[in-house]
Amino acid sequence: MSAPDRLAEVTEIIKYVLYSDYLKLDITRKEVPISAALVAPPESAKSCIVEQFIPNHNLLVLTDATAWGIQNVYLEELKAGNVRILIPDLINPINRKQETVNSLITFLNSYISWEGIRSVATYAFRVKLGEPLRGSLLTTIATKDFKRMVKSLAAVGFLSRLLLIGYCYSLQTARDILRDVAYGQDQWTDIPLNFPDRNQEVSLSSDHTLLLIPQAESIGRGVEAYGIRMLKQLMILARSKALSEGRDMVSRDDVNRIIHLAGRLLGRIPDVDDGTDHIILTAREEPIPKK
Repeated sequence: MSAPDRLAEVTEIIKYVLYSDYLKLDITRKEVPISAALVAPPESAKSCIVEQFIPNHNLLVLTDATAWGIQNVYLEELKAGNVRILIPDLINPINRKQETVNSLITFLNSYISWEGIRSVATYAFRVKLGEPLRGSLLTTIATKDFKRMVKSLAAVGFLSRLLLIGYCYSLQTARDILRDVAYGQDQWTDIPLNFPDRNQEVSLSSDHTLLLIPQAESIGRGVEAYGIRMLKQLMILARSKALSEGRDMVSRDDVNRIIHLAGRLLGRIPDVDDGTDHIILTAREEPIPKK
């Protein structure tokens, strides 16, 4: 697959991730907008992909951040609701002293979960919220940095709340990109999205949901997992795809496209060892009991 085709697929799935902010979700079923992280080697255009979407509304773009900074400066904006935090490169805020990093991850962990943030009480900032503060996150991280951080991110439950989108280039694809650069054909343009004014109801039939199960099971099977979390995320992606096209019901074509994208981009992260794969997947799934 050529570089433009591969990046087009990654861009497409990110679009559906962003549209998940505008679905009517059922909090009693622990449904939340999809938070995602692109994981790929350096020079894979990770930040370029997510930055294409910056002009769209309700994106809080932070090139660097601490938990205290977000709470102190942006709390009122977050309380307005439907705000997705976009961090183009996660290595910037997590390249600090461990205590500061832990505080940020703990904040983001709660922010993107179905429980949300009900109060903040630190040495520097205290607030009690009337309604839980909930939102979503989109970020990127290089594979080598992800491998370095994977154990600590999994230990606090952060990975279980993220859709990990992994990809890499073949040697030929990398050469094609170098040629594009040489000929000045590596331009990036903004991608405006037609978000609705309010969250929308989008239906997904049980028959169509059943079609997603084999893909969810396949992604989880690597570590003897059920694939339950992945199925829920695939269901939301399918609904988001329909919403992105202005429809209130998921079609068979929507489901087939999500199955295709999931098979190519979700699950295992390229260029990591089996141990890292195991940490990633076991963090995201309930293991199947041994007989």
